[in-house]
Amino acid sequence: MALNNYANLKASIRNWSKRKDATDSMIEDFIALAEEEFYSNEVSPLRTKEMDTRATATVSTSSRFLELPTNFLEMSRFKINAQTASTPGFVNDVDIVYRAPDQLLLSSTTAHPGFFTVTSQLEFERIPDRAYVVDMQFYQKPTALSSSNTTNSTLTNFPSIYLNGALWALWDYFREPAEADRYRNIMLTAIRGANKLNNKIRYGNSPQIKKERNGP
Repeated sequence: MALNNYANLKASIRNWSKRKDATDSMIEDFIALAEEEFYSNEVSPLRTKEMDTRATATVSTSSRFLELPTNFLEMSRFKINAQTASTPGFVNDVDIVYRAPDQLLLSSTTAHPGFFTVTSQLEFERIPDRAYVVDMQFYQKPTALSSSNTTNSTLTNFPSIYLNGALWALWDYFREPAEADRYRNIMLTAIRGANKLNNKIRYGNSPQIKKERNGP
């Protein structure tokens, strides 16, 4: 059976597990738990080129906060766009540098933001003095699978991640730790492979270094 949509994925999970007592609602929970594990596990969170997203926003001149994009996971680059009428005087884009929440030093003066952190929203170290347009490049979590959203980029390109992740959650639920660990390890291996492919596409192969011979 092709792992190409939500219904077929649920059927495959039941077939692979051979657990006829796993109901549809239980399997839907296993898929949801697996999705959470894909993107937030501490070993190798999934980050693919399809998740690499760009967006723009205009900051407020009365607040140092900016709403997070939908399904935001991780910022890659955050900068003030110089090529807008609202930012006169900037020749080039200006990077806004990340700081951990406890390291963001707040300033009472207004100017262009130089630093940001991420909590439940984006926070700058100061209130902007103009309505700067900011460019965000970030990893965005694909829309979760459901009866109304039957596929996404992760299922299309890496179905083994979904299948093995859901089987991990299933065996964890049925208190079979050895099976749960086995499928979680398979899932993590598949995630590492997807991330490696993403890096190869993004950065290319490592440069080849030619060694000079000494003597004949």
